Amino acid sequence: MRSRVTISVFSIMIAVCSLTIGGCSGNDSESGENITKSNINNTIYDLGGSSTVESSESASENSESSSSGNSAANAPNVPSGEPTIFIGPDEMPIYDTEVTKITSNDSDFNKKASEITAEDEGLTIFCEGFQYFKEPTGEAYSSFNNPEMFNGAEFKNELPENKNAWKRINVGDEICGLTLKSATSTFNNYNKDNFDKYQTYYTCDVPDFSQFAEFDGSITLTGYLNSSNRNSYEPDGGELRLTPTENKLPIMPASMMYKIEPETYMIAKSYGGGELYTVNEINLIGLDNPSELDLGCIGIGDTAYVRVTISNIKYLVAQTVTADLVDIEVLSDVLAHEDDLI
Repeated sequence: MRSRVTISVFSIMIAVCSLTIGGCSGNDSESGENITKSNINNTIYDLGGSSTVESSESASENSESSSSGNSAANAPNVPSGEPTIFIGPDEMPIYDTEVTKITSNDSDFNKKASEITAEDEGLTIFCEGFQYFKEPTGEAYSSFNNPEMFNGAEFKNELPENKNAWKRINVGDEICGLTLKSATSTFNNYNKDNFDKYQTYYTCDVPDFSQFAEFDGSITLTGYLNSSNRNSYEPDGGELRLTPTENKLPIMPASMMYKIEPETYMIAKSYGGGELYTVNEINLIGLDNPSELDLGCIGIGDTAYVRVTISNIKYLVAQTVTADLVDIEVLSDVLAHEDDLI
């Protein structure tokens, strides 16, 4: 059975909103495309050179320099250029040489990145070559493995906390055994009230489903695997969605709320019906099955507990994660079934 992630990103986004109720190893108990879409009235400027390509290369060189650091001084190199008003989740400024594109709603806007002020509203800057993550705590719980901790959707204990620092991860860097292959970080200045509310310009809110981070490498984890029923969004059914019960993946800021509401844990219900819940930092992964691996007892509309190995891991808008299914071991009978709607 082959799952088609390319046609189900929208439905995954819906699922992320509806399912959420409330270091780098874990257990159950315990495009990169460049972003090119903009508003029709937006003006796009090439930065840092005679072309966007040169600007991107400059940003990549600065990212590599920052990543390698000065071993003698045991401190990272400061990027060349001038700092901007934009501060990353790691509390370090973005430099103008790291900005690869600016979009603005003002057709007369012609400032350089280092000249932007808080009064320059309605613009977005894009920085290719890095993204921000924190390492997971490894702590996760599920109603399948820890039924005594759940009363339906209620988690009887306090939600865990992830106090790990946000880190800037550059292309080529490793986190959780995965190597960042491509990435885009985005900052916007919609208006002063927006900044006053969130105290940050960093955002995952852009007007398309552009890729924010892609990793090389693979990882194995357990979870509830659902093969969707036939419905108006997915008339063929069989779209694969994993609700992890292990906490092993890097954590990316899900929204501008990361500063004023720093909690990363959530209670999530498995997609596909049944009373199957998790407490985790990642609540949904859309899976493609390019090798058409045998899913055993899992048919259209079914959910079961599995151990999977995934690769080609991509973080999209609002921390929607997609990946390729590399290996699967079904660890239970069918736990839930959802009838077709069409």
